[in-house]
Formats: sequence, structure tokens, C-alpha cells
Amino acid sequence: MKKKIAGLRVMSVITSAVMVIGAAGCGSSTAESTGNTQTATNEASVQTEDTAAVEATEASTVEEAQEPEYDFGGRVVKIGSYYDMTPDPEKNAIEAALSERIAYVEENYNCKIEFVDLGGDYVNSYVTSVLAGDPVVDIGYAVTTTVLPSLIEGGIAYPISDLGVIDFEDYKWRSDVVDAGFYKGKNYTMLIKDPEIRYGIFWNKTLFEQNGLPDLYELADSDEWTWSKFKEIALQGNIDSDNDGTIDIYGFNARENLGWCYLYSNGAQVAEKTDSGINIDLSDSSVVEALTAMQDFTTTVDYRQIDWSVDSWDSLIGDFRDGKSMMCLEEFWISYAYLNEMEDDWGWVPFPKGDSAQDWSCYGKENGCRFMLNGIEDPETVALIYDLITDIADTNEEWDDLMEDQLESWADDSETVENVSYIYNNNIAKINSINGFSDLNGVINTMIDEITSGTSSPQTALDTYQSQIDAAIADLETHDYDADMQEYLITEEESSEEASEEASEEASE
Repeated sequence: MKKKIAGLRVMSVITSAVMVIGAAGCGSSTAESTGNTQTATNEASVQTEDTAAVEATEASTVEEAQEPEYDFGGRVVKIGSYYDMTPDPEKNAIEAALSERIAYVEENYNCKIEFVDLGGDYVNSYVTSVLAGDPVVDIGYAVTTTVLPSLIEGGIAYPISDLGVIDFEDYKWRSDVVDAGFYKGKNYTMLIKDPEIRYGIFWNKTLFEQNGLPDLYELADSDEWTWSKFKEIALQGNIDSDNDGTIDIYGFNARENLGWCYLYSNGAQVAEKTDSGINIDLSDSSVVEALTAMQDFTTTVDYRQIDWSVDSWDSLIGDFRDGKSMMCLEEFWISYAYLNEMEDDWGWVPFPKGDSAQDWSCYGKENGCRFMLNGIEDPETVALIYDLITDIADTNEEWDDLMEDQLESWADDSETVENVSYIYNNNIAKINSINGFSDLNGVINTMIDEITSGTSSPQTALDTYQSQIDAAIADLETHDYDADMQEYLITEEESSEEASEEASEEASE
């Protein structure tokens, strides 16, 4: 596709050149008809020079537009996931462009892209195959928290930046995913741009209008979409329709990560990756300020929370879709996965801005990514082929057009498109690295839960849990990731034994 676009541009240059030459010819004829021989001679000379210049420009343009010629000798690059990720050209502009580009690279550079469905145990397949010395695929899908740190420290993920092939600053890559996979000075993860940002506030525009609540777009535009306004609307949005003392429509619901969204909305990105792993700094005043605001909200607003013992994991998403909640804290993927069936009009705004924040925020606990498996044959070639097939646009503007096309198919209004575009165009979305460090993450989430319930004040909780946080960080330096990887082998062996037992039982029946 890239070469096709370049070819059209070359044709445009050639067409312009023909017009220039034609205009010069008309000028020469006019001069001759007036008997001005000297003028005709001068114009002929200029025409010759212009023609030479145009030809040189054409040659230069063609040379710049053409990619280097490659012959990968029939190399098959396998890309694995828990499903078949073959691009569907009917789905959206990005997938259509990717499908066309793959076909072009395969045809012109003598290679083949094979998408492999590894099923639900795909991570197990990565680990066991790499440890056995025969990687099941070259490039794999995983969530960032699986790659960092386990698959990196366990020797399963390959340091892509060591190859010097991928330019991770290229506009086509999602910066939040690249940053999430940057560990101990090396890049391990990548993902081409898409508008699927993480957490924000979905709001039911129909219910807001029916109940006289303020327009969140107007509040955001006037910089009045703040913590205090959020709390005010969440309280006002609780509706007891039949006056039986039970809330029928909640002003707000949150499945998870409310505390982290408060922290990030105040600029308190407390997790920082280091050479030894990760460090947590909770000493900044913005941390206490954010957790205090969160506790004020959670202890005074009756909002819908998920009960993991009885509720399905997506129950609150369904409540919002069905008009049982005014606002919903969720990741943007629900826009196309759930809200395409929503009868009411909906919109999207970032999480309300913290009192010490300079801009909006977009918290992410994890994101899908691509990584290269350790031990694959000729990783430089694999990286180059992947870089080539993801070159689906020539300019930043063309990338923006592809993004906007996909976003418009997900969004319910133009304001959502504008707000989401602002988030990814300004690299505001951030993925919290701590989620991959399970013990450390568990300690901090326990602390946040205690603050959420009102059991302890933010400062008391911070002081109480600091020693546990320090101990969890110290344990990272001696954590046995190789042993973690061996557990996958044990699981694989157990699965094989169970399958054999089941087969034997069936045979005996």
C-alpha cells in the first residue's frame, strides 16, 4: 500500500510537469506569432532547462518514494495469539490498510505472514516452546503486565531494541505500549496506533438531560470538570424512581481502579521503573491529596460497586448500557463491545481533573501488545518484516485519518472523537507498570481498599503500609523468575497427564 500511495504521488508530479511543459510551449508559440524571435529563442532555452529540471525532480521523487528491495527467501513469520488475528478488511480502515500492506510485502519481498490461533493457553505455549528451544511463533500477543516483568526476566521475551531495526519513536507506534515494555534500558513491546485508550468516564446523555444534570462536555471545555463537580453530579444522579428507599438509577458505577484513576488524575504516577525493577514513591503531596479526595467520594457517595462474589465481571458495564447508571468508569473498548447495543445516547470525557493536575489523564492498568519470542531464527529479519507490514501510512496525517475512521465507528458523537483524539495525540494515556509485579501491586491495592472503605485516613494508611511496600520492592531483586517459568512446564505436564487419563477412561467405557 505504501508503494501504491507513493506511485500516485509520482504520477501527480509527472502530470504537473506535463502541464508546465505545455504552458511553456504555448508561450513560445505566442512569441513567434508576434515576430519576437529573440523572446522565442529565450523561452525555448528556458523550456529546455525546465524540462531537465522536471526530469531530475521526477527521478529524485521516484527514488525517494521507493522502498529498498528485499528478498527474504520465503521466510514465514508466525504471529500468535489466543485467536486468529488475521486482519479483516471489512472491519475498519486500519485493518483494511494492514491487510493490503501484508499482501504487498508478501508478494514483493518473498515472505509469508501466518497468524496462529494458540487458544486460551497461549502464554503457556510461548513459555514451554521457548524453554524447549523451539518457539511456537516468532511474534506473540500478550498483555503488557504479562510481559513485564515475568516474560522478560524469565527469558521468554526478546529485547527488540537490541536489533536496531525498529524505530520506537516512529509515529505509528503507541507510545504508552512502548513505554510499558521499556525495562532496564531495553524495549520489549510494540503496538501500532489505535484509538482504544484506557479509563475514562462514559455518561448517559439521555438520562442527564431528563434529570436536569449539567452537560459534561461543557464542563470539560470550561475546565470545570473537577473532582468536586464529579462528586456533586454522582450524588445528584442517584434516582429513587418509586420512592421506596432503594436507588433505581445510580449516579456512578466503577468496576475497578477508581483509586488509581484519582492518583493519575492528579499527576501522581507513583510507579517508576529502575535497573533493579520498579520503585514506588508515595511521598509527594499530590498522592495524599488524590487519596483524600477519593476517600471523600467513596465514603459520602452511594455509588454502584461490583461484588465479585456474586456479580459477573461485566455486570456494571451492562448496567450502564441498560440505563441503570448515569456514569461509568471504564476502558474505552466497551464502546464497540457493549455500547453499540445501547438505546440511550452516550458520551465520553476523561476522568475529572485533579486539583494539582495540569492536564487530563487516562489511566491504564494494562494493554495488549506484541513481543518477539527469544530463540527464534534470524530475529533481525523478523523485526524488519514486521516493521514493513505495519507501514500502512506514509505521513502522520494519513495515520490520523485511519485512527479517526476507526474511532468514528466506535463513538456515539463527535465530542467523543475529539476527546479521545486529544488523549492519544498528546500521549496522555499511561500504563501503570506496577500491575506486573503481583506482590507489590497486591500490597498497594490492599492499602487503597482500606482508604476507600474509610478504615484508615490516607496518611495513616501510607505510613502503615510503607514497610510492606519497601519489603515487596526489595524482594524483586532476588525473585526467582526462572522458577516461575518452570511452573508453566509443570502445568503443561499436568495437562498432558490429565488428557491421557481422560482418554484412557473413555477407552475403557
